[in-house]
Amino acid sequence: MAEDVASDINYYLAIDETNKADLAQIRQWSKLKVGLEESILWVKDFDYAQINSVEVKSIPFKTLYYSKGSKLYLLNSQLPDRPLPSVLWTPIERALPVRLPSFNHNYFGIHEKINIQLVSSDVEAEPVAMILPMEILSTYITIAPAVRLEKIRWTILDGDNAFLLGKPLLPLPGDTYWQRKDLLLPTGFDLELSILSDVIQKRINPGRDCWAIWNADASYALVPKENVHPLSLMSFRLSSKRFSKDTSE
Repeated sequence: MAEDVASDINYYLAIDETNKADLAQIRQWSKLKVGLEESILWVKDFDYAQINSVEVKSIPFKTLYYSKGSKLYLLNSQLPDRPLPSVLWTPIERALPVRLPSFNHNYFGIHEKINIQLVSSDVEAEPVAMILPMEILSTYITIAPAVRLEKIRWTILDGDNAFLLGKPLLPLPGDTYWQRKDLLLPTGFDLELSILSDVIQKRINPGRDCWAIWNADASYALVPKENVHPLSLMSFRLSSKRFSKDTSE
C-alpha cells in the first residue's frame, strides 16, 4: 500500500491474550487503543510508520489488518477477512496488565505479586450500570417516557454497544454492573482481595476521571467520565449521528 494514501487507512493488530507481554515495546505509543475479544487482544490506531516499524515487525504471533468500511482485510490483501471487532477500547497504557507494587498488609516481610481475580459474591447490591446493544436502546428510547430517562447517563462504546449509568436502570436486557467507588464490577462478582480495591483504583485510575468497567476474567476498560452524558431521545440521536460521521471519515 502506498504511503500517500495510508493516512486514510486504519490499521489493526491482533494477538492472543496469552502473548500480551509482547506488546510492551509499543506501550509508549499513547494514541493506540486496546480491546479484548474473547481470547484475542486487539490494538488499533497505528499510523503507517508504526505498522511498518521494527517494533511491530518484531512482535511474534501477530496478525495485521487494515479496515475498509465495516470489514478487516489482512495487510497487503484485497479480500475481506472478518468484520471489525466489537470490543471496549481503552488506551494502551491503561489496558495492559495491572502491575501492583509488593503488598505487605500485615508487615510480615512477604514480597509477592498480587494476582487480581474476580470471584462470585454472596453480597447483593443494586446494579448501577449496564452495557447493551445500541439497537435495543434505539428501539426503547423512541417509546420511553422522558421521566424514565431522567436519572440515566450514557455514552456509545464502540458503535454497537451503549454504556448506561444510573438508578433505576432501564428494563432492558444487557450486562449489568454494581459499583465499588469508580470500579464497576459485573453483578454478582467482587474482587477476590477486596481490601485491594483502593490500591487498584489508584493504580489504574489515579485521577478518578474514568469509570473502570471490569469483566469476569479480570480484564477491564476505562470510560472517561466526561464522555458520559444525560440520556434523552435528542442526545441519543445526536450522539449516534456524530459517531457514525466520525467512524466514516
